[in-house]
Formats: sequence, structure tokens, C-alpha cells
Amino acid sequence: MYRLNFCEYNRSNQDYDTIYRPAGSGDHLFLLLKTPMKVYLEKQLVITRENACILYTPGNAQNYQAVRRFCNSYIHFSLENPGDGRALDGFFGLPENQVFYPEEPVMIDSYISRLQKEYFSRLPFREESIDALINLMFLEIARSMQRTERQEEEGGSFYPAFQKLRLEMLTDCHKNWEIESLCRRVNLEKSQFYTYYRKFFSSSPKNDLLHARLEKAKNLLSNEALQVKETAQLCGFRNQAHFTRYFKACCGCTPGEYARRAIGKAGKESL
Repeated sequence: MYRLNFCEYNRSNQDYDTIYRPAGSGDHLFLLLKTPMKVYLEKQLVITRENACILYTPGNAQNYQAVRRFCNSYIHFSLENPGDGRALDGFFGLPENQVFYPEEPVMIDSYISRLQKEYFSRLPFREESIDALINLMFLEIARSMQRTERQEEEGGSFYPAFQKLRLEMLTDCHKNWEIESLCRRVNLEKSQFYTYYRKFFSSSPKNDLLHARLEKAKNLLSNEALQVKETAQLCGFRNQAHFTRYFKACCGCTPGEYARRAIGKAGKESL
């Protein structure tokens, strides 16, 4: 039976915060890292993407630092009978003390949210409910990882084509990339294309293209000769209002404000 020692859902620490426990925490720690982290594993540095997971075992060093923003969900837990290994390595086969990426991080987060509510409740059968929730969470993670492994085996031949296509798309981000044409390039249906793209790159074509266009826009906006409308067109935005909205959501200011700051900073540096 699992014993939940402590848990937190969607916990935010200060930017760049570090967790360092050289001897571990004395129990198992399961982490869902919701922001990129620098994770130190036996003298190896791993810089994670969003929604990475780690299952630390008792006595193993826990050392990780936020790349910038710090947000995670986690559970500290113990096994009443640790010798059976029924749900960790022995039965579900979850990787220990290493970074892995689950297929459905939102599902994991929902389990941790439910565990936190149950942990602070005084309802009847609280311990039994906690045991069932942890068991189900690990079972679902194990199933998703097996699905991912099968998809990797099946989709391995597609990866070079996707990688080449993505590089071309991001290099020429100003072009009008239609999803139908992308699908034809790799000879896949739309649903299959999205599945493989997200599996290979942990993103969507739309998000990747938008990010590339905004990065290009930030570079162009430092050019005094270009107006905001011209910048939007050069980056592939057909609508200036859409460009302004996306830019402000990403950068926290309008394109015009960004341009004034960039040009002003360049002028001061040249003095």
C-alpha cells in the first residue's frame, strides 16, 4: 500500500530556484516539472523541456534548478511493503532516477491535484483512496509510455522526413505553410501528421511557426527603416492586428513599443 507523505499541485517557487538534497528525501519523490529545469543526474546535466518527469528513489540525490520560472507538481510517498516493488520497477516498469516524458502530462497533473485534495481531507477511507489514486496514476503513465515506445518503433522511419520539413518551415517562416501541403510532403493523414509532429518535437506546427515568426519580428523591429506593418508582412503575418495581438501576448508589449526600446538601446550603446 502507498503512503502519501506530502504533495503539492502546481507549486511555483521563485525564479531560478534550486532544490538540492544530496542524500535524497528519505522517501520516493515523483516530479512533474512543468517548466524547463536543469537536472543533475550522477554528474550528468540534463536540461529538460516542459512536462518532464522524474521518479527519485530513497537515498538518491535530488538536484534540479529552474532555467527561469519554477513550477512543478509532485508527491512524496512510501511503500508500506517496499520489498514487493509491485508498482514501480517490478510491475509497472517506470524508469527511476532519470528524466522521461509522459504522453499525457495533463492527466498526471489531475491525479496530483486529486491526491492533494484527498491528502488534506478527513474523509472515511482516505488512505485507501490515496493508495488507489497513486496506483492508477502510475498505471496510466506506464501504459502511455508503452504506447509511445510502440509509436517510436512504428514512426522511426518518419523522423528524418519530419526533421527536414520542420527545418525548412522554420527557416522560411514567412511563407504560407498549409497543413494540407505539409501532410502531402510526408504522405500522412492530418491526424497522423499531428500525432507524429507532437511526438517528435513536443509542439505543434502552428506553435513552432508562430515562435519562429515572432523571433524574426523581434530582430527586424530593431531596424529603424522598417514600419510595424512591413515587419508583419516580412514575417508571414497577413493581418497586422493579429501580429500585434500575438506579439503582445508573447513579449508583453506591442511591436511599436518593442521597436522604440530596441532602437533606443542601440543608440545608447553606440555613444
